[in-house]
Amino acid sequence: MARFLACSALMLALLGCGDSESPARGAGGSNPTPEGATPITMPYAETFKVYLRDGYRIVDLKAPVVSWGGDAKGADQHARIVLVPKEAEAPPLTGDLEDAVLIRTPAQRVAVNYGYLEAILTKLDIDDRLVAVGGVKSYDDGIRNRARSGELAQIGYGWHSPPSIAPLVGARPDVFFMVLGDLGHAEHYDRIKALGVPVVPIFLEAETSYMGPLDYVRLVGMITGREAEAEAFVSAVADRVTALKALVADRAPRSVISAWFAGGGRWMVTVRNAENQLLVDAGGVNPMALPDDTRLDDFMRLGSEKLLEQARDIDCWIIRDSHSRPFEDTDYLQHFKAWREGCLFASDGSNKPEADAFDIYETGMIRPDLLLHDLIGMLHPELHNGEYTYIQPDQETPRS
Repeated sequence: MARFLACSALMLALLGCGDSESPARGAGGSNPTPEGATPITMPYAETFKVYLRDGYRIVDLKAPVVSWGGDAKGADQHARIVLVPKEAEAPPLTGDLEDAVLIRTPAQRVAVNYGYLEAILTKLDIDDRLVAVGGVKSYDDGIRNRARSGELAQIGYGWHSPPSIAPLVGARPDVFFMVLGDLGHAEHYDRIKALGVPVVPIFLEAETSYMGPLDYVRLVGMITGREAEAEAFVSAVADRVTALKALVADRAPRSVISAWFAGGGRWMVTVRNAENQLLVDAGGVNPMALPDDTRLDDFMRLGSEKLLEQARDIDCWIIRDSHSRPFEDTDYLQHFKAWREGCLFASDGSNKPEADAFDIYETGMIRPDLLLHDLIGMLHPELHNGEYTYIQPDQETPRS
């Protein structure tokens, strides 16, 4: 909010006051199925649909905004996007297209506010189209250096703030892929639209399946004219996921949890949705699992006593990630079979501490095959080739 207030008086006059008690019109109002439109198959995504009508495409996005480690507040967010080839005549934004965002394709100048969007552009070989990014925490050295040099505008990362308006507008993007890290950021959707920036809200993290983000690669490819490249990437990842799941299909499952220490006697434990699905498809059984729910985060907070009560006999434990607080109480740990038998792992592979960058939150979001490969290596080492990308044997938790 402080960044917003720092904008010019002219911008404030144009943006208007907004209503923090209700979602923005573009991101909050419901959209009925467009009349006379043919659905385009998106096999994995739960949070958006695509239609073809009269030579242009309509994208409807809908998802809740879930608080970190908590639940969704307020109504689901909605948006309608109209994708029109640059050489084609644009339809009037009336009727069922009223308040929709018009984007001319292929978009050449792209702004993003999350690392996994940078990774998608990199995989589609169009990271050179970036004009604005969240900041300088990119795992990609080239993107990070461009941001540090000022070549790329820095607009703030979506997990902790709404976009900084002035640098975003100054970057003149053809499209801004905007992650809403908090429901309070939704009102900025209409404010950005009012300034002439075509904005697409991204709900990738609301997908309850780990395959859902792959359709976002397809969506970005559609908007940037890289559909063939997106399809090739998604197909290759999907084929490898299928092959990896087949490896463990006839293996006896092993019990596993993913729980990292948050301090104050509390652990953050994976219980549902995409992260739990990865554990299961790698040949694991999560004793902490709860039903999937798109309005709840993948993990929940749990006290040390409850964790011990429910997970003392687990075979393997992913005990650390980039958010973990140090935990050195070996008197507590020795009660767990996974600690005694040395099957402790950490989600700390492929990171650059000097840049505060972790590729598991960037490329890892669109490479479930790499995550499955790591998890299979943990649960079924006889099937592993000894290489880990993101989840690897833990080296920091005390052993005695």
